[in-house]
Amino acid sequence: MPETRAEKAQRLVDEGSLSLLFRESNYVRASVQSGDRIYNTVVYANGTFHCTCDWGQYHSYTDDLCAHALAVKLMTEKEKER
Repeated sequence: MPETRAEKAQRLVDEGSLSLLFRESNYVRASVQSGDRIYNTVVYANGTFHCTCDWGQYHSYTDDLCAHALAVKLMTEKEKER
């Protein structure tokens, strides 16, 4: 059975596949390595996102996050807990 987006996002975080590039009060920009590709991902404070992956091309600026955007969100939530 293939990974869900949530499972993939958690795996990407656990593997350290994210590099935080920029954090502002209303968005976070990161690069996410997934397999042999690197995706540029932005997650906005209002819950929307933009990602260069195929899912992001069709769902960007919605709240239906791709695995890469969800991984960025998970990473930033983890950092807030520290």
